[in-house]
Amino acid sequence: MKGTNMIKMIAVMCIGVALMLAQDKKTDAAPSAKDASALPSVPAGAKEVGPNLYRYTDAQGKTWMYRKTPFGVGKWEDKPSEQPAASVDVPATVTEVGDSYQFQRQTPFGMQKWTVKKAELNDFEKALVEKAGANTKETSSPKTAEKK
Repeated sequence: MKGTNMIKMIAVMCIGVALMLAQDKKTDAAPSAKDASALPSVPAGAKEVGPNLYRYTDAQGKTWMYRKTPFGVGKWEDKPSEQPAASVDVPATVTEVGDSYQFQRQTPFGMQKWTVKKAELNDFEKALVEKAGANTKETSSPKTAEKK
């Protein structure tokens, strides 16, 4: 019994010493002034363009965007966004077949063919017909060819 009591007493003393040493250490939680000056902040002349979003033009004429976040202020150069590429013309073949149009165009999955009556054309198909204009071929429909 004497041995187990002695081991318990040493363990309690070691824990006590460890706690006292842990209390003596002082941590500097606040960043130093040198670190704080390196972080970006929103300049005084910045205009708010959205919630927590600011735009500022510096002396060199560069436009910078600043965003306030819970983790600090983010800064990036405001470059004009690239304009989307002009609409790519879809090459399509339009063939007039009696009272309808037959359209054909190449897709990544092969040739796509569809036929639409002239009265039921949507805007896209009308644009294809107008673009094809003089290129349309007039053929007899397969149904009328069979009837003859």
